[in-house]
Amino acid sequence: MENNSTKSPRRPKGMGSIQKKSNGSYLGKLRITGYDTFYYTGKTEKEVQKKLNEFKSMTEREEIIPRKQTVNSYITNWLTTVKKPSMKPASYDRLERTFEKQIKDTRVGRSQLGTLSSMEIQTLLNSYTKTLSYSTIKKVHGLLNSCFRYAVAVRDISYNPVDGVFLPKEENLTIRTKSIQIMPESDLQRLEESVNSTYSNGQPRYQYAAAYVLIANTGLRSGEALALTWDKVNLFARTITVSQNASRVKRRGGESIKGSEQIITTTKTKSGIRQIPLNQKALSALEQLKRQQECKHIQTDFVIATSNGNMVVQNSFYRIFQNMQKSLGITPIPIHALRHTFASNLINAGVDIKVVSQLLGHSSVKITYDTYVHTDLSRAFSAVTKLE
Repeated sequence: MENNSTKSPRRPKGMGSIQKKSNGSYLGKLRITGYDTFYYTGKTEKEVQKKLNEFKSMTEREEIIPRKQTVNSYITNWLTTVKKPSMKPASYDRLERTFEKQIKDTRVGRSQLGTLSSMEIQTLLNSYTKTLSYSTIKKVHGLLNSCFRYAVAVRDISYNPVDGVFLPKEENLTIRTKSIQIMPESDLQRLEESVNSTYSNGQPRYQYAAAYVLIANTGLRSGEALALTWDKVNLFARTITVSQNASRVKRRGGESIKGSEQIITTTKTKSGIRQIPLNQKALSALEQLKRQQECKHIQTDFVIATSNGNMVVQNSFYRIFQNMQKSLGITPIPIHALRHTFASNLINAGVDIKVVSQLLGHSSVKITYDTYVHTDLSRAFSAVTKLE
């Protein structure tokens, strides 16, 4: 049987062992009581020995907690003990997915807590520059940074290795950030007209047409629209009050419980709680939804409801919108684009950016500005000619 590695001569006790592998690299191994066995692979024997020495010195200075714990196990415990109680279920689900998909099965995840270097984290982020978007890489960076900042604060490690890590530049990534989509004016008109489309028996052809028109004229998030109840609607004052949101979250409670469920929580942020004035199109859409429920004798608190009065499931709401667009000959856009359309129409109409931000429920004006305000050539010409 062929030997795939060559063992170096016996070394002094406590210095570890180094083997030359068949591919020319060197594998170092050091066992210290109370710690997981430390492994390091490098290009040269000198490089590997340096890392073994560094690990030994760190244990002697008590810079690493003497216990067997990987980064994976530490993050798992941090997620369930520290983050889960302080986050909304949907936000926690997203954080957990980032860990499971981008960190757990990597060298970073398998490393021992306290021995992970900034370079190893940098290498991980760099490896994603061809496969992930900037926002996803930023989430990986943010999760590791938040976790290790906590570890430093409770003195589980002496320093945060993410402090020495730089996010790749967005323009250097293969996957480009998608620009926001807006429904063209002609398509929006078709959508609004579809509210009055009926079958020969007088029943509406498109069940939730008025709901989509409502979103396009109020800027509601789809979850906010689905969680909206009639007690939050004031047709006389022509306002709606947004205070809750419908979210699809992972079912939890043991390994036997799987799948997801739709729940109602508070809005995404505190600024998400807001009052939105209704234009005539939004008002008419609400009146249409009310009439439909009365005609079908649907007893429900929800503004947008199924035939038996239940809250509409998000996936169904999205799918019906896509099918409806095809039927109307509209260029398909995601449902969130209706919110973008509302915001863009306000900005194009000259509405102050602070007012737009308040109507959308953004936590800061900067989010609104960065998302929707872009200097195009026509605006640039208009600005320059003012100097003439």
